[in-house]
Amino acid sequence: MGQVIKGIDISSHQGEIDFERVKADGVRFVIIKAGQGLREMGTFRQKYLPAVLAAGLDWGAYWWSDAVTVVEAQKEAAAFVRALDGLRPTYPVYMDQEYESPCGNAWGVGKGKQLRTDMAKAFLKVLEDAGYYAGLYASTNWLQYWVDDKQLEAYDKWVAQYAEKCTYTGSYGMWQHHGDARGFVGRVDGISVPVDINACYRDYPEIIRANLLNGWKNSDKPESTPDDESNLKNELANWSEVQTYSWEGLLTFQVKNNINIIDGVPYYCPDDNGNSVVVWNESKAYARRNA
Repeated sequence: MGQVIKGIDISSHQGEIDFERVKADGVRFVIIKAGQGLREMGTFRQKYLPAVLAAGLDWGAYWWSDAVTVVEAQKEAAAFVRALDGLRPTYPVYMDQEYESPCGNAWGVGKGKQLRTDMAKAFLKVLEDAGYYAGLYASTNWLQYWVDDKQLEAYDKWVAQYAEKCTYTGSYGMWQHHGDARGFVGRVDGISVPVDINACYRDYPEIIRANLLNGWKNSDKPESTPDDESNLKNELANWSEVQTYSWEGLLTFQVKNNINIIDGVPYYCPDDNGNSVVVWNESKAYARRNA
C-alpha cells in the first residue's frame, strides 16, 4: 500500500498528553473524538486540538454515533458539522459505529443490518454535503457482518482490527492495529495510558487540500514559504513586533480566530481589535494595527 504513516486516536480516556513527546515518538497525525450522540466533547476544541496544532501534527476527528434511526443519524452528523465550524482538519472526519452503540450489541448482529447501513450512509452524506472528506470507522467484523459494506463502497474506511494484519478485504485508508487489548496494547511516549495506534496508507493532507475539502481554500496555499524566522522578519519589515504571545494566549487566540499553522507556513488573520496577526513556526506571533 506504499508509505505507512503512524498516527493515534484519542478521547478523554487518554487524559493529559504531551504532544511534543508524541510527535518525537514518530506520530504524524491525531484523530480526536469530537462528540457523541448530539453532544460535542469538551476536550475537543478546548483541550486537545490547540495542543495538537501547537505540536505541528496533522489531525482529523471522529463522532461516536448513538443513533437508532436515519433521522437521528442525520442530526448527529449536523452536530458534528457545527463542532467543526471554522476548523480545517487535514485528515478525514469519521462516523464511529460501535458494538457498545445502541444499534450494536443491544440489537445483535442478526437485527438491523440494513438500518445500520442506512444510518451510516445518511450520516456520511451530511458530512459530504457540508464539504468534508467523510469516512466510516468500524471493525473488520462490523464491516463484514453488521452492515452491508457493499453499499458503503463510496466512503473511505478506517478499520479496527487488533491483529498482526488487517484481514478486511474491502478498500480502506487506515488500520487501527493496537489499543487497549490483550496482546496489542498501544503505547506511545507522552501518554501514560494505552492508546489506539493507526497505520495510514493515504496522503490525506494532500488529497484534502488539493480537492479543497474540510474548509480548505486556494487562498490557504501561500505562493512562497519563508525558509526561517529571519526571512519572515525581513518580509515583515514594515511590521512592528508589538507583542509576542504566550503559549496560552496564542492557543486561545488560535482557536477563537480560526488560525491554522500548517507546516510552518504563516497564515494571516485580523483579530477582533483590528490587528493583523501572523503566526510563524508554531511559536511566535507578530502584530500591528491596520492602517
